[in-house]
Amino acid sequence: MDENIPYEKRRNPNLPWGYWMAAPGETTGDQVLIDEDGSRWASVRECLWVKRFNMAMPEHLPYIDLELEFLLTFLVITERRIIRVEEKAIDIFGDHDRARFYQSWLIDKKLMTYDRGGCLFPELTPEAFAILLMLANTRSLRNQPLPVGLPTLERWHGLDPEAMTPEWEAALQKLERYADRLPYRFERVMIGKLNAIRLVGDGLGPNIPLRRTLWSLTFRDQYARDRFYYWLCHRVDRWSDWGTRAWENGPRALSEYLLQLKFADEPAVMPD
Repeated sequence: MDENIPYEKRRNPNLPWGYWMAAPGETTGDQVLIDEDGSRWASVRECLWVKRFNMAMPEHLPYIDLELEFLLTFLVITERRIIRVEEKAIDIFGDHDRARFYQSWLIDKKLMTYDRGGCLFPELTPEAFAILLMLANTRSLRNQPLPVGLPTLERWHGLDPEAMTPEWEAALQKLERYADRLPYRFERVMIGKLNAIRLVGDGLGPNIPLRRTLWSLTFRDQYARDRFYYWLCHRVDRWSDWGTRAWENGPRALSEYLLQLKFADEPAVMPD
């Protein structure tokens, strides 16, 4: 099949990538998948990695899952929201060089749009959505339990107190109920008479695993607290990594890190 033809013209973009592969196991007993060229693959993920991406087969197959889990994370974050380039580079990759390289690789693989004029927010292509669906439905049980596509709150730069409607509060409470199942989660609480947010982790400690408070921050009023919680909720897919950072490096490290991300999230204001 001509790879120069857009994916959505060759395939059904609404189905997971690899849906065309055959599984003859019911008749032959082989635990393999066969593509249109007759090649045999241990999994759809293996076919994606080796045939579609032209990547070498690693010595240990779990390495493919490690790379594809990272790809899934990047695709989900890009699909869910438009976040500023600086925040994405710092939070996901650690620096701009790796972020630019990875994004260039995805553009080369025709998984992201490309604007020669310099698009700050490249979008996923139809094939990228199909790959996202496939990766989301072939995850191993040991991977992050956060469901891909979890509805999150639309991001705004600031909130009007009048916008804190019962419907908005109900949406936050729904997310809080879901977060009770996460190993690391932010919670809205009262510390004394102060509105606060705390980060807790379950099963932590060498001898007797306990639920531990890893980080907390107090606010002058509920409105200020909920605005920051709103910002955190839109990044619920990062809570596990942030919790690990606080557990391993301490609360100050997380405070400094969140400050960097919040600063990167704000639009630049140039002096007159």
